[in-house]
Amino acid sequence: MANPNFDDIRELGKYQLDAFNSATSSTAKGLRAIAAEATDYSKQSLDNSRAYFERLLRVQKIDDIVQLQSDFYRNAYGDFFARASRVGELCSNLAKEALVSVQSVNEQAAKAATEATSKIVADIGEQTEKLAARAREAGSKSEH
Repeated sequence: MANPNFDDIRELGKYQLDAFNSATSSTAKGLRAIAAEATDYSKQSLDNSRAYFERLLRVQKIDDIVQLQSDFYRNAYGDFFARASRVGELCSNLAKEALVSVQSVNEQAAKAATEATSKIVADIGEQTEKLAARAREAGSKSEH
């Protein structure tokens, strides 16, 4: 009977751990990029709002106030959707990177599993031949 090679089994488990480490690493990197984008947007939005209120305090005509508000809201709307689009792109990249890293590790694990299976099958074949040789030997001794 074949004894499984525990080093081979441990090697297969290593690929699962590598997949987990790879996925968490790329996820952390992607989440940092998203957080940096959100932080930059918050800073820019705060600076734009402060500048808007400073200009609003200096305006003396109603028409200028309406124009200033229109410009501010148009720019704020455009900035928000540009940043939201960028965050969506970062989320998409995050998912793609995680998928690629998992696929790569899965390919490595499949290769290792194939190699381990081939080795176990070869070991079983070798042990079967040894048993068959012993059986032939025992059979030839009993005939004499």
